[in-house]
Amino acid sequence: MWFLAIRQLLNRPQQTVLTFVGILLGTAAYCVFSGIMVGFQEYITDQLVNNDAQIRISPRDEVIREQSFYGLFYPETTFLKWVKPPSGKLDNTQLTNVNGWFRKLDRDERVEAYAPQLNRQLIFKFGKQSLPGKLQGVDPIRQMRVTTIGNYVESGNFKDLDRGGDMIFAGSGLLEKLGATLGDTVHIVTDDGRTANVKVGGVIHVGNRMIDDTAAYASLRTVQRITLSTGVVSEIAIRLKRLDIAADMATEWAFFTRDKVESWDQTYENVLAVFKTQNIVRNTTTFTIMLVVAFGIYNILNMVVNQKKREIAILRSIGFDENDTIRLFIIQGLLLGIVGSLAGLVLGAIVCFFLDGYPIGNTSSSKTQMMSNVMRISWDWTIYLKAFGLSVGCSGIAAYIPARSASKLSPVEIIRGSA
Repeated sequence: MWFLAIRQLLNRPQQTVLTFVGILLGTAAYCVFSGIMVGFQEYITDQLVNNDAQIRISPRDEVIREQSFYGLFYPETTFLKWVKPPSGKLDNTQLTNVNGWFRKLDRDERVEAYAPQLNRQLIFKFGKQSLPGKLQGVDPIRQMRVTTIGNYVESGNFKDLDRGGDMIFAGSGLLEKLGATLGDTVHIVTDDGRTANVKVGGVIHVGNRMIDDTAAYASLRTVQRITLSTGVVSEIAIRLKRLDIAADMATEWAFFTRDKVESWDQTYENVLAVFKTQNIVRNTTTFTIMLVVAFGIYNILNMVVNQKKREIAILRSIGFDENDTIRLFIIQGLLLGIVGSLAGLVLGAIVCFFLDGYPIGNTSSSKTQMMSNVMRISWDWTIYLKAFGLSVGCSGIAAYIPARSASKLSPVEIIRGSA
């Protein structure tokens, strides 16, 4: 059976080669498209998950409505008429029960690490330049257990934040705009007009302009002292032992507190929706390519059935039944699919190898080139497994239809019609 299938393929080299090339290019295209898109998604997900909290506990902003005052002024009155209905919202700046959260997180075996934070919006001043930004007070040891911020320190040691003194680690873009450098003293102005001096003890370059151009880090005690917020914690960043349970844990904890509890995938739900759209586009494009290849296989094998009717009749006459005829043509389709897919996987891997790390951003900057400036390719083995399965499956299905037609041919009618 295999001998006959291979011999028929070799007897029509031009058609076989064209079909082989179609399968090869379709498989390679799937590997390259998927590698690029999945690589981009992996990079963005890594930035969202590892550079930030997997679960974040923060104060809940309460919107003021008429119902908010029911029973407050006149407990016995169920109806109030407002001259001007209340509006706006209450901006809470601290958690309701910080110590309670610490005890709960310490006892929860699903939590790998957590880090308290105090975030404040203020003004950075150096010389004649002034810029708004965010000063984030952290426990440096705990923060590095929760996020990968320590990997993005260009100058200094992030652990030095907790050694005393009013020191900050500022984003590279923020320092560049201020005209300050490592070792300079920067003035910060709080929202109530007070001024404090801090020394630039380190430089951070994440590669995200929203962080690099606006953020600075200091020890939690330093920010509490500067902003007169002794003992205040505005957020708790949490890292879990299992990332896939983040949303379920956030929903579970939200039932027992007035604080806002959000997992990373709930916070960046819009970004993940974009990923789903990309996957639909990728799969649709690949399916279209493989559909064209499948039609090519179908047309070629259908022509073979018409051209090889006499040979089919002879095979049926010497004992081949309908199932044997179907197997003969399906083997041809699967041979083309398997060989073409394997070659396509190799070609796709070679293209991905050359694309991986290809510069796509501004590489002329003197700063350390970040991953966001180069193309990121995913080497997930499931991409190649799916490409192989899709190509072989399409080839087998495309071969079955003409194979079934060939099995229905009557040897007597074929010989009589060709006589």
